[in-house]
Amino acid sequence: RYIIKTKLKKIQYKILEFNPMVLQGKVKPDSSRPDLLHPLNFVRFYLPQLDINHNRVIYLDDDVIVQATSGWLNLGDIEDLFNTPLKPGHAAAFSTDCDLPSTHEMVRISIGMQTTYMGFLDYRKQEIKDLGIHPRDCSFNPGVFVADLVEWKKQKITKQLEKWMEENFRENIYSSAMAGGVATPPMLIVFHNKYTTLDSLWNVRHL
Repeated sequence: RYIIKTKLKKIQYKILEFNPMVLQGKVKPDSSRPDLLHPLNFVRFYLPQLDINHNRVIYLDDDVIVQATSGWLNLGDIEDLFNTPLKPGHAAAFSTDCDLPSTHEMVRISIGMQTTYMGFLDYRKQEIKDLGIHPRDCSFNPGVFVADLVEWKKQKITKQLEKWMEENFRENIYSSAMAGGVATPPMLIVFHNKYTTLDSLWNVRHL
């Protein structure tokens, strides 16, 4: 109903269903940040299981503002993002948190550890130490990304993500009290050093 009242009314779109039951035993209730536990926050984990007739998709968080290119935001049409070349063996492309535009230097300072893995994972836990990921490694933002669903299925990315969701359910290796809730850490673990880097201007935060 919202779309038909806007300039987007002529676009072709399809509303897909997501079964939240797949999250049973993987996500703990948390009253401190219930918004981060909404089932739709985890749809990105299950992209190949949705009724999508494409081998490649762009994922956008529901709070993302898509705007026309202008001034310093001059990267091109969103179709150019869709056509981003992914390196061989990579199932997705993200923009890194340590590569924020220079105009956001104050934001970089204010968000502190949220630009590194230290801000998302609990390095006191042995399961995290055993990963061998340096706590100061740059994190990435999974709010906007390009995914190759063929490669995603081939690498069983969804199963890998579920493994870490279940591990957190048992051992609490990260929590929604940390920077990115419980949806970001599994992606940071599974895709560490295994993703193509997008230009940071495709996903400018804190505008």
